[in-house]
Amino acid sequence: RPKVVLHWAPHVKPLPQCVANSFSQWVLAWNQADLTIAAPEGYALSDQFTEGAHCTTNSEEALAGADYVYVKNWSSFENYGAMPPVSSDWMLNEAKLKTAPEAKIMHCLPVRRNVVLSEELLDGERSLVIEQAENRIYSAQAVLATMLDAL
Repeated sequence: RPKVVLHWAPHVKPLPQCVANSFSQWVLAWNQADLTIAAPEGYALSDQFTEGAHCTTNSEEALAGADYVYVKNWSSFENYGAMPPVSSDWMLNEAKLKTAPEAKIMHCLPVRRNVVLSEELLDGERSLVIEQAENRIYSAQAVLATMLDAL
């Protein structure tokens, strides 16, 4: 089973939890991977979407041995929309992946370079970001086809 990590990242403004919640819910429902969610204190997601995942505030622990790392920002769930202060650096970069040398990197775009994710990872061989964005085209086409078939 691959180790999938949903890794919180800094952002300049508070973002909702919807992408993180959906990602967690789908990975857990798939039941073919081990999900770890890494976020600083104050950024835990709702148990409704994370039951069955390993949740930690230790980025290094979460990234060790990861096969896939989905980098995403979200605001506080407990204190909805708030951005509690974060004392350590959570931007993902190559140095933080020393214990996951083969990990592939994902992000749903748009991304703030060198704030959320380092450009060395974003543009590097580990990145699945462009392929991930391309899949949106086919997903949208499938939804449209289903809607048109229903007419």
